[in-house]
Amino acid sequence: MAKRFVKFKTIIPWSLLFNITILALTIVLVLYFIFSEGGFLELINSGYRLSIIWLLIAIFVHVLNIALDMTVIYLFTKESCPEMTVYKAFICSMTGQFYCAVTPSATGGQPMQILAMSRMGIKPSITTATLIQKFLVWQFTLTTACVIAVVARFGMFSEKMGAPMLVATILGFSMQVFMIIVLLLASFCKPLTKKIVRFLLKTGAKIHIVKNVDEKIASIEETLDSFHENNKKLNRNKKLLVKVYSITAIQMVAYFLVPYCIAKAFYIDCNAFDMLCSQAYVSMVSSLVPLPGGSGAAESSFLVFFQDIFDADKMKSAILLWRTITYYGTIAFTAPFARLQTKKTIELEKLEEEEEARENAEADAEAESEPNVKAVSH
Repeated sequence: MAKRFVKFKTIIPWSLLFNITILALTIVLVLYFIFSEGGFLELINSGYRLSIIWLLIAIFVHVLNIALDMTVIYLFTKESCPEMTVYKAFICSMTGQFYCAVTPSATGGQPMQILAMSRMGIKPSITTATLIQKFLVWQFTLTTACVIAVVARFGMFSEKMGAPMLVATILGFSMQVFMIIVLLLASFCKPLTKKIVRFLLKTGAKIHIVKNVDEKIASIEETLDSFHENNKKLNRNKKLLVKVYSITAIQMVAYFLVPYCIAKAFYIDCNAFDMLCSQAYVSMVSSLVPLPGGSGAAESSFLVFFQDIFDADKMKSAILLWRTITYYGTIAFTAPFARLQTKKTIELEKLEEEEEARENAEADAEAESEPNVKAVSH
């Protein structure tokens, strides 16, 4: 049995097994919301007609959210890299959107964006600093939105929440605040940040989970120096700061408005501010689950925080439409661009490897010929 288990591990890597499991979970959820009792198919067969105009508006506000994400990337990168173009920002945004959606806790987005931008001629140090600054702005804006939602509507929502959802909400909010503290530390306390990095990497080396610790420390410190230099430039540019924070606030409102538009598509009269607060709570809970797109947590938290808006016969259809627009649709729309960029990256890496191998072969040939030349001359 042990030998068979080892063989199974070798044939099917755990990363592939994880992706297959998540894909299966996603398919099961979609089928459930479509075909189960009270699902989307039953709603349509009952003769219920949705407002196409409001559904198109829901799609539009989400596309606006993605377009504004691209705009922020462009503005930030252009500040440090004059050769930045709208096309490069578009590819960077599409790559980030796709890999954030398909990786646990959106961890794959930024590394793939850095890789994509480096292949387009932008230094990784600049891209890293840009994306950290962008994330800092997004996190500040999101935390502010969550604070407003908690202060304004906690009493209303706490009555709906059971103990598990209440704990998840508090933890989600605490996580947002913690992220802000970490980002502020990394942004404005360089000596302390470097000490923490050295401590963590050296501890990792002692327990044998980090290799080449000195090289990693040097690389991270170089990135930190570049980030702090770019951060100083940003803080001096008050006009740019106001611009990116304003754009990010509009972007977040656009993203949070999707459930409101879906409610309007069901001809439901609802308060826009309450809907925005509800989506803020959903975001807090979903962020705790280390699965792509917060699968499972996103749907269950939507059910809790929007239960007063959508009736039981409309809830499953509302969740399906919301996830299709903001998650499944995002994957489908951004995948071709991310896939194209990944393909180009692989091709470039192969060319670089071939070029490096050719140069090494030439160098070896020259080294071998040198003794023969010396012998003849002697």
